[in-house]
Amino acid sequence: MKIFISVDMEGIWGLVSSSHVSHESSEYNRTRRLMTQEANWVIEEAFNNGATEVVVNDSHSNMDNLLIEELDPRAQLISGGPKPLSMMEGIDDTFDGVIFVGYHTRAGTINGVFNHTYSGKSIANVTINGKKMGECGINAGVAGYFGVPILAISGDDLLAAQAREEIGDLETIIVKRAISRYSAHNFSKETVRDLYRTRLAEAIRNRDKKPVLKYEGKITMDIEFNREVMAECAMLLPEAVRVDEKTIRIESEDYIKIFMMFRAALNLGGSIS
Repeated sequence: MKIFISVDMEGIWGLVSSSHVSHESSEYNRTRRLMTQEANWVIEEAFNNGATEVVVNDSHSNMDNLLIEELDPRAQLISGGPKPLSMMEGIDDTFDGVIFVGYHTRAGTINGVFNHTYSGKSIANVTINGKKMGECGINAGVAGYFGVPILAISGDDLLAAQAREEIGDLETIIVKRAISRYSAHNFSKETVRDLYRTRLAEAIRNRDKKPVLKYEGKITMDIEFNREVMAECAMLLPEAVRVDEKTIRIESEDYIKIFMMFRAALNLGGSIS
């Protein structure tokens, strides 16, 4: 059994401040150890419940945060960037399940800790076929393209609710309760560790019942930017259509193509300071 783990940073237990997730902060080396610790909890439970291979993708910022020398040696690590599939680099149809770790709520979520969608600088909202999607929903579509179910997700309580809305009946591991963008009630380490044990055992045992987010037919993605000029820059993408002053639309019957166009639009729109 092969398990794919995508590890973001903002939803990690104990992380609440912008200084916790920045390479330039004096806090960064401490919090990347917390990130590595949480990844290790997931790796351990994957192997405890029958995994024979675990691939971990570092999915935060420059994607070079996890400490490979402190990572469970049984796991393989994909790090650095750019990567063609970004937060989902390495996924293919040989995997039996995906686990999202340290994820956060989508852009615009009231009181969501670190809420944003891929780029807080440029993205205000993303919809797929008219449905609002955050990073977990967007990334679940990549796994779904390969027929791989999303088994579980960890983060704050608001993220857990959104993940079920965007993806379906996956297991949720709530490590903290959101208070505001930069504040959370962190549960005890013992409680969080126990949640990982019980919820991941449940998720892996019932992996055949977990959601596969697979799209059929034409897929429409609307990307709303924070500023009009960002949408103007994103219109350099040949397939893009301008919906309004801040929004572009891309369409395809191939989800990976949609995902690649989304990332290209993100880079184009984000090129403006």
